[in-house]
Amino acid sequence: MDVDKTKDIHKRINQTTGKPFQEGDVDLSGRVFKKYHHKIGNDGYYLEEWKKDIENFKDKAKELNINYDLNQQSNQ
Repeated sequence: MDVDKTKDIHKRINQTTGKPFQEGDVDLSGRVFKKYHHKIGNDGYYLEEWKKDIENFKDKAKELNINYDLNQQSNQ
């Protein structure tokens, strides 16, 4: 089995895309997914970091010099 696929079993699935959450995905409450932490919580999934809205996400990405594509979710 592909190592990346094995790690995906600990990632929650985005109901909109049917794939694990990716940086920039927005949930139903408007929060923006930032990243997974490679520590597994009691629920069996990686701990996650979310930003409360898109502006907060953009500020953090700029601070960390991270490139992102907010159109990726709509293109999937």
